[in-house]
Amino acid sequence: MEMKLYQTASICLLLLMIQSAEAQDRKCIKKLLPCMKFLNGTRGNPPDSCCKPLKDVIKNMPECLCQMVSIKGSNAAEKAGIDINAAQMLPARCGQPVNYMGCLKGASSSSGYSMKSSSVKMLLAVASLFSAQLL
Repeated sequence: MEMKLYQTASICLLLLMIQSAEAQDRKCIKKLLPCMKFLNGTRGNPPDSCCKPLKDVIKNMPECLCQMVSIKGSNAAEKAGIDINAAQMLPARCGQPVNYMGCLKGASSSSGYSMKSSSVKMLLAVASLFSAQLL
């Protein structure tokens, strides 16, 4: 009985962690909405209404940018009509150049995000084992 209670509590904790990660992704995308017209190749410098939130994302949520320039993120962006080159140049156009090499696995600025992603996958696998035992 005690083991089942522990397993149920673990699953609830996992679900809360996943929900938190999804909320973070939505928050990041919402912050960057003012930049959308500059992600389709529009020329000129973006206004402060785009650059200020972008600079905040660069400073406080760099994993968001790493996710967007990943292969999966790039494919999704292309399907949404976003010019990947324009998206990668946007930080520089806002006066805040970004070194995307930091997004590679093992780099200090992105390792936390990589670990979070792999941790969530591991936790999901453990949760599925627990739920199978509960049934």
